[in-house]
Amino acid sequence: MLTTRPMTKVSKWLEGPYFFSGQPSRMGKLLKYGVPLGPLALIVAVLVSEAATSAINAPPRWDGFNRNILKFSQNGRPAASSSVTSSDAQVPRFVLVIEVTKALHYTSPRYMSVTISGGQMSRGLEGFDFKLKKLRNLAAALAPSYVRFGGTLADFVVFDPSGEDSSAQDRVGRDTENTENMEDTEPLTEEAFDLEEEFEEKELEEMPRDLFGLDISARRATRVDKKKKHKHFTITGSRWDNITRFCDSVGWDIMWDFNLLHFKRGRWDPQFARKFLKYSTSRGVRIPAFQLGNEPNLYKSKFGVDIDGRQLAQDFWLLKDVISELPQYSASGLYGPDVTNLDQHRSARTYLTQFLKNQGCDAVTEVSLHHYYLKGEVATLKDFVDPRVMEGLRTQLEYAYNISWENCRVHKPVRLTETSTATGGGIDGVTDAFVAGFLWLDKLGLSATFGVTHVFRQTFFASSYALISRDLEPNPDYYLSVMYKRLVEGPVFKVITEGLSPLVRIYAHCVSKRYYQYPDGALVVYYLNMGSEQSRLSASQFQSTDSNSEDQIDLFVFTPGDSQGLLSRKIKLNGKVLEMNGSEVPKMDAQMHSGDVPLNPRSFGFVVIPYADVPLCKYYHRTENL
Repeated sequence: MLTTRPMTKVSKWLEGPYFFSGQPSRMGKLLKYGVPLGPLALIVAVLVSEAATSAINAPPRWDGFNRNILKFSQNGRPAASSSVTSSDAQVPRFVLVIEVTKALHYTSPRYMSVTISGGQMSRGLEGFDFKLKKLRNLAAALAPSYVRFGGTLADFVVFDPSGEDSSAQDRVGRDTENTENMEDTEPLTEEAFDLEEEFEEKELEEMPRDLFGLDISARRATRVDKKKKHKHFTITGSRWDNITRFCDSVGWDIMWDFNLLHFKRGRWDPQFARKFLKYSTSRGVRIPAFQLGNEPNLYKSKFGVDIDGRQLAQDFWLLKDVISELPQYSASGLYGPDVTNLDQHRSARTYLTQFLKNQGCDAVTEVSLHHYYLKGEVATLKDFVDPRVMEGLRTQLEYAYNISWENCRVHKPVRLTETSTATGGGIDGVTDAFVAGFLWLDKLGLSATFGVTHVFRQTFFASSYALISRDLEPNPDYYLSVMYKRLVEGPVFKVITEGLSPLVRIYAHCVSKRYYQYPDGALVVYYLNMGSEQSRLSASQFQSTDSNSEDQIDLFVFTPGDSQGLLSRKIKLNGKVLEMNGSEVPKMDAQMHSGDVPLNPRSFGFVVIPYADVPLCKYYHRTENL
């Protein structure tokens, strides 16, 4: 039984997860499908806190995303100094306390993964030259990783081993053999692709009641909004060969999302899936993960088609049977149902419940979800550095685990198969700027403490929330992601944050040894300081066993790369702007440091404690490759 978290204990809300080794702790009791008590307590506490309200300078809401009005005041920019001196006596100091005797969860080397959207595939991955050394290096720096080929337009993919590539060639329909009464569809536009992930739940126009009745076999692709029409597009065998060879060369494992909108006589038609799997088997393609459909809880508002959770569960079982027919893929995982934003939509929670309780739980390897903090068209810059916004992810994960516990016979892990900061493809000049890193790093940290197995960043390439731009230039989040891959892996630890400002968030793991050669037992702590004031962090919990050497730690501190501040499209590491060296990803060296760690205002970073000598980390480091 979950118990109510007292209002007087709000400061402990940021301590860590509410599920330790798969068990719920003393989190605020969730109303069955209502609002959790914990976030309300947090919001009240933050609103009444003078420290919280004074630490964030509130910019005006933007009109048309005008960058010129999206600037914090001068005192909100990160401080130039990266060291603590005697003059810092008034700077708040926090003593780091980490519970290292047990791990909350473990993250795999592929924990942080990436996506390539269906919209990019429908354009033939325009600008994605598989032979370019720069592109290969950018991708390989994120390995090992999964890459999810999915998204809204993945539900319009047709596979033809010997056909010709096309951007649009078929109508959308529940039964492609019977297209009577189906409206003609319109060609896909560049704008439609760029806004691929824009769809949110909306009030539907007045339509006949029986259009969304329970008998789905009689439905056709009637549109709620004619601007949202899409056509099927073809991926050929030769294009698939190019994609899979690229993934193999850079160390990416594939997660493929099958087209759910190909129906025949009221059920999903596996015709193209069988063709795709047969071809992939003949080419020796390794595909360890599959999905079916993208955000089916939104189909009614996106496409005017209703596939309820009960029907979707049956379709998943059909796909599971199809996959099991081929020995090469019989051990591959199946992940679903890819519902989006449980924290914002009651209908999404209802849909997930319906899917799981109707044997969907037994069909999937893990429960998959999508999450976006913000709606791109209404977000403000302040939202990107607001801990209350960050807590929306906690609410989503609480819902997911509790719904799973109530409707599954056995515990099912959770993965975020599509996630970024803001919907609608992001916000040009904002979600591809330095400020986006706060939400991204916190998402990685918070998800790890909840035991989320993988977090798939939407997207690797070409949109406003992408890691790299269309001209293959890394955005700030790319370098942050590379650093995360290089430093974070394995056991996740609880960080005690009693008395810590809500504008400072801290996470701790064992350090990865795949890139930097740290000793066994080393620990990495990563933080984000969203406030306008500097803080200091003491790591006195850990002492070097070598009495003849000074306790040296390694700092990797990220700050804006130019005078644009939070909206900078460049990023500095330890005071130096990161840039590609031709086609090579920069080395990204640490800065050695001793004493308290300065947490500069509006910065985020990583602190490696090489001498931490954590037993669990020593064990992990010595056995990870066995």
